[in-house]
Amino acid sequence: MNRITIAVLMLSTAVGCGTSRSATGGRAEREGNGTVTGIISLADEVGPKTGDFCEGLTVKVAYADAPEDVLGSRMVKVSRGRCSYQVSGLPSDGPELQLTVTPSPDWKCGNAGTPTLEPAQQPLKLRDYQAETRDFRVTCETPSAEAAQQ
Repeated sequence: MNRITIAVLMLSTAVGCGTSRSATGGRAEREGNGTVTGIISLADEVGPKTGDFCEGLTVKVAYADAPEDVLGSRMVKVSRGRCSYQVSGLPSDGPELQLTVTPSPDWKCGNAGTPTLEPAQQPLKLRDYQAETRDFRVTCETPSAEAAQQ
């Protein structure tokens, strides 16, 4: 009787694991060993740079064809007057990934411009145990003369 109970429990566990995998869109590698890390530095005219000014910064990694499906374990913190980030546990040797960095809504430009990230964000493809570094700089896009007059 005990053997039958154990066999039924093991079988139901195996079926449950198979079902949860298919619920993720058929992608078995939702977690992995890849890492993306980097810094986001702010130009002099971008502020404020006091306290935890990185708090509103958004850093996410998703499959390029499913941007709403956020992957990995994220960490963002203030480090040496800049924002440092790390996203670990990312799938590797799989589909293309997209790193998205969005400036904090609290950041303002001294010239009334819009905080903009440079360089442009590009797709990402990680190999097993790869740590990719992607650094960004937040600058102020100068408002056009037409917008400044309004």
